[in-house]
Amino acid sequence: MSSNTNTTFSAMLSSHTLTVRHSSKWMVCAVLLFLAVPSSSTTPTYPWKDPVTNNKVVCHQCPPGTFVAQHCTRDTPTACAPCPELHYTQYWNYLEKCRYCNVICGELQVELHPCNATHNRVCQCRHGYYFESEFCIGHAKCPAGSGVVQLGTPHQNTKCETCPPGFFSSASSSTEPCQAHQSCSQQGKETNVVGNQFHDTLCTTCKMFKGNGTQESGNEDCEQAVIDFVVYQNIPMRKLKRLQQILDRHRKGMLHKESKAALQEKFHTYLTQLKKDHFELIKVLLDALRAAKLYTVEEMVRKRFSLELEN
Repeated sequence: MSSNTNTTFSAMLSSHTLTVRHSSKWMVCAVLLFLAVPSSSTTPTYPWKDPVTNNKVVCHQCPPGTFVAQHCTRDTPTACAPCPELHYTQYWNYLEKCRYCNVICGELQVELHPCNATHNRVCQCRHGYYFESEFCIGHAKCPAGSGVVQLGTPHQNTKCETCPPGFFSSASSSTEPCQAHQSCSQQGKETNVVGNQFHDTLCTTCKMFKGNGTQESGNEDCEQAVIDFVVYQNIPMRKLKRLQQILDRHRKGMLHKESKAALQEKFHTYLTQLKKDHFELIKVLLDALRAAKLYTVEEMVRKRFSLELEN
């Protein structure tokens, strides 16, 4: 093959390649342009019978936020108009008037989305409440001994679980999870009361008392240790109430619906406050234990804290 022939062939090949490239670019542009331009075939339609001519026609629906102001004929397309204030259409439609925004937020609800041309008003329960059976109900509180494992939302209630070993919850709550027991050894202290699901482990720096309970100042930590030890003993509810009534003669009675854990917490708070006001609290507490016939608890306290019996 001569050099002229090779040159001619190369030129033809280059020209063909260039033509193919231009054609490919033109086809891509044409496809993109086709996709960008809305097609009437994608617009939803509906059948309609012209009431004047009785002609059956297929009309285009109106987009969200509008309604049919005039149905189509064989010669004219559907005429759509925007929804007036406080009215909406959420979907493609052939309604002759828009829907009224009829959702009204209740007393325990807040407006999540206002009414607009395409959506009805949306309400949800306010903070601390969830929606169930057409009502907003307050999130449940996990009782003492249980903790929150999933916070309540506007759509579901709080989820609770019993505190596992090593964790506690001393009060009812709709937000707090179970807390881990503290480690007394890590603080250089001794364990005075072992924690359970209702209260934390209680630590003390008190080794023991030496005497009959009428100690001078400086034994405040030991006094608190005695209070902690007594309050969280396994004392029956009836006797625990009796013990508090002996110590606080102004108290007429306790609420019968209180749990033992709640009663212990209140009794603990009362004794801690009494310690600040009463110099001989330990002696008073030991006398009250005896008066309540809690002899076993009294003996345990004396042995644990080396408190002597009075003559």
